[in-house]
Parts: sequence; C-alpha cells; structure tokens
Amino acid sequence: MTHTRSLGRRAARAMVVGAALSTVLICGRAFAQAAPESTDYQDPASGGFVDSLAKGAKFGTMLRFSNFMRSKPNDSGPTAEATGLGGWVFGETGEWLDMLSFGGALAYVAKLHGPDGHGGNFILKDPDQEGYATLGVAFARLRFEDHALTAGRISPQYAWNLDGIYRFYNRFDGAFIGRRDVRAMIPLSYQGASVAGKVAGDTVRYYGGWVSKMKQVNDTHFKQLAEAAFLPGDSDGMWYGGAQWKINKDLMLQGGYNRADNLLDMGWVDFDMVHRFDKDSYVRLDVQYLYEKANGSKNLGDFSMNNKAAYLEARWVPWFIPYGAFGWNSHGDELRSPFSLGPTYLVQRIGENAKAGEQTVILGSTFDFSTLGARGLAFDVSYGWRTDRHLKNNKAQPLADWNELATDLIYTLGKEFGWANGIRMRARWARVWESGDQFSGGTITNIDQQHTDIRFDLQWRVTF
Repeated sequence: MTHTRSLGRRAARAMVVGAALSTVLICGRAFAQAAPESTDYQDPASGGFVDSLAKGAKFGTMLRFSNFMRSKPNDSGPTAEATGLGGWVFGETGEWLDMLSFGGALAYVAKLHGPDGHGGNFILKDPDQEGYATLGVAFARLRFEDHALTAGRISPQYAWNLDGIYRFYNRFDGAFIGRRDVRAMIPLSYQGASVAGKVAGDTVRYYGGWVSKMKQVNDTHFKQLAEAAFLPGDSDGMWYGGAQWKINKDLMLQGGYNRADNLLDMGWVDFDMVHRFDKDSYVRLDVQYLYEKANGSKNLGDFSMNNKAAYLEARWVPWFIPYGAFGWNSHGDELRSPFSLGPTYLVQRIGENAKAGEQTVILGSTFDFSTLGARGLAFDVSYGWRTDRHLKNNKAQPLADWNELATDLIYTLGKEFGWANGIRMRARWARVWESGDQFSGGTITNIDQQHTDIRFDLQWRVTF
C-alpha cells in the first residue's frame, strides 16, 4: 500500500510539473490530432522522401520535456521512471549547384528526475540514469530533381497515407525501419545510406538503403544492429526497400522488405481504401499481411511466422472518430519489430507486437474537440484484448491473456498564442490486466496481475 501511494504521489507530482511548465510556456496550437512526436529529428528535407526539399539553409531546435513512469506487475519491483528536458538542435546547408547539401542534429537530454534502480525508461541513459548528448544525425545528401541519396547518420521516416483521414499517425513509422519516436525525447538513428524519391506525378514513392549500425533512443553510441536492439549475437547490417502507390485519392497499395543479417527477414504488404460520403466524412478499411523468418546464423532461433490484420476507421460526425484493429498471428513465433514501431496497427501504450498464436482486438475512438470550439484539444481512448498467446511453436507453453485500456489527451495551441505557436502538451495513461495460465521457468501457473503506465510530455519546434 505504501508503494502504491508513492506511485500516486509521483504521478501527481509529474502532472503538476507538467502543468507548471505549460503555464510558463503559454502552450498551444490548433492541431487536434492525437499524434506521436514530431518527425523532425533530422530536418524534414533529409528524411525518407524528398517532397519537402528546400534550397535554403535552415537552423532550429526541437525542445522537449518528458516524464515517464511504468510500474512492475502488481508493484513487484521498482518502477521504470524518469523526467528529462532536452531535444535537439538541427541545421542544414543550402544546396551547392542545386544538388549537394549537408546537415545534422545534436541531441541532448538533461536529467530532472531519475532515481537509482528505476532505469529502463528510455529517457535517461541506462544503467546510471544520467543525461547525455550525442550527434544523432550527420548526413550528406545528393539530390537530382525528385530523387535523393542520403548518407551518414540518418533517422528515416517513410510513413505516407491517404489524404483526408484523421488517424494518419497510428502507424507512425510506416516500415520496419524508422524512428520509434514514442517517448517524447530522442528517436532512433542509424549509420548508413538511403535512397528515396517519387515518380508518376507523386503517385508512387520508393525508398531503400543499407544501415550498418543503430543508436538506441537513450544511448550515445552507434552499435551493431543486434546489440543496439537488445538482441543476441552479431549482425553485419540490414538491407531494406519499399514502395508506395496511391492508385487514386481513395486507394493505396504499399509494402516493403528488410533483411537484417543473422537476425530476420521482415516483409509486408498493405492495401488501404476509403469510401467518402462528403469532404469530411468517410469510412476506411485497411488490410495487411506481414511475414518474418530467421536468416543467416539465426541468432533468434529457427522460425517463420505471419500476421494478418485489418483496420477500420469511420468519421460520420466531425468530433467522433471510432476505429478498430483486428489481428491474427501464426503459431510460429511472435511478431518482431526491433528497428521501428513497424507498419502494424496492433500497438497500444504498453502492448505492442503480437505473441505467437495471438488474436488481437483493439477498439477505440478519438474525440476531436476542436470541431466543438475547443481548438487544439483531442482525446483518444482504446481497449485491447490479446488472447490465445503462447511461446514459439508451442501451444503447451501458454502466455496469459492481455487486456489494456489506453488514453491520450493532447492540447496544441495555434497562431493566436504568438511566439508560443506550435507548443504541444500530451498526457497519457494506460493500465494492463494479465490473467490466465502463464508458462515460466518450466512450469505453468495461473496469474492475475496489473501494471500502469503514466506519461506527460511537451514539445516545441522552433526554426530560425
């Protein structure tokens, strides 16, 4: 009971600190999307695509504040918790001969709160719970019209969506390589090279590349891919490629393939379609198929698996956007996405990728209060059921059912706030209930446990 009360006090303290910062900064903007972090770890022009290329030099900063606390099941151990203040300073040269440019981003996090023994929060550096600074991005880019080659330290973002849909952000990375920017501090970045471009009047986009090393979100060093992703063995790098085709304004086909040496191959295909009733009302259906298998020395063991999923979203009235995600995972192994959030829809605050055999149902809704006069305010709530789970290729080694309630409250203010335009506040709360038979340590026991996730973050992008 004492430990539970201390968790409550810490959560309350985090909210008070966040509210105080918000007041000091006079935050906000009319941006009523329950979206993830900004995609600007490297300047947008140096991301996966070249649609926002600009010839002039740029300089700016992303400022972030983040508080995170996640309890152990039934408070069986110390929480993972920390509070940090940081972000990154970015810059990019203009183009020499309308072709060659250079850019980079210096990322940093200052420790505000981080008790010993409460690591694993991905805000402060493990295991000492300290702040850090690192050159997360440093690249050279060679561009020819709508095609570009970027090399160095990169942080790619390949998501592309149909226009006019509300929940464009719920498949944030859009590929099996990406930023995994979910805790409001520093995204993943890689050492390597990528090519990207657009053809056919920007109805088709392509991307591809090779990366040799990765920097984890709270690390200062680029490490070989397996070590950086907390996986066993060594990996000499990863090749990847993908394409996206907007068949028309209501139909989109996309997919990609990644080969991480000695770890796994990851492939996927996705078909997204929208039926529009008028400009702002629609119903949307997305179906996808994902496949993974071991390769090389098979550091993850010998396996192959597939995942089939469907996503539904509707907007009949402006303020109410209900949605549902449904997934069926094969028995071969869990779905892995060590180098991004992945293209899957089956992600909540705590529960991410599906376990072997898992059947997943997530139902929820976003409420866009900006359409009711509360500009910049949105709330999202979802409930997920994850059942029939077990360890790789073995139904006799079950995993407990997983139920999760997840919420997001976001407020971002607009131009009427002057110099504070674009500052965004977000409060997140989630709770998980695990129950049923669980295989562990060679035995099966019946468990009944819960744990909680509380987050508050604030960000503000400023350009000069």
